[in-house]
Amino acid sequence: MDVTIGEALADPYAYETIRVTGIVNQTINVTGYTYMEITDSTGSLWVAGYSTQQDNGTEITATGNLNIEFTSPTMGRTFDIILFADSISGGNTSVSNSPHGSGTIMTGDINVTPVDEGTRIEDIKSMSAALDGQVVKVSAEVVKNVVLIDEYFLTLDDGTGQLKARCPNTFNVSQGDSVVVTGSVMTDVDLGNEYFYEVLLQITDVE
Repeated sequence: MDVTIGEALADPYAYETIRVTGIVNQTINVTGYTYMEITDSTGSLWVAGYSTQQDNGTEITATGNLNIEFTSPTMGRTFDIILFADSISGGNTSVSNSPHGSGTIMTGDINVTPVDEGTRIEDIKSMSAALDGQVVKVSAEVVKNVVLIDEYFLTLDDGTGQLKARCPNTFNVSQGDSVVVTGSVMTDVDLGNEYFYEVLLQITDVE
């Protein structure tokens, strides 16, 4: 979704993936990747992507996920809102994949061993009406993790399918983790701003 920087800053929860265009104000290079502050007529936003060399004054377009209250140990600072870029185009760069790994691994690349008394994702989806409101246990890999203020918004994959899940940030969960999660199945979930999910898992425990 194309948005202005001002729109992204005003309501970062409204967007899962965005594309913004702005002028590079400053860049900070650390090992493996680059932080850039970009500006348009509506505001300024920090963008993080793989190492790139951009001159101040260059116009770039960045696509990726907004993250809230992200702390960079390398830089020793916390960003109120930052865009983890899947791709950056314009200026001196054509494409730059994010070191923060917001891209999704395709089903078929993953083969997770089912947990005892667990439920496979394909079964949760096919029997969602019967499972609505029921507690299930799922063994899966976290293939996407969008960090919000109070929670993570995860994509889980067990090799039989992918499932969106909301997880309190009291648990330590990162993309690429193999987890066993327990949670309630919810159907026909409308989060507003055109984000509607036929099936969503509300996680209550992570192993």
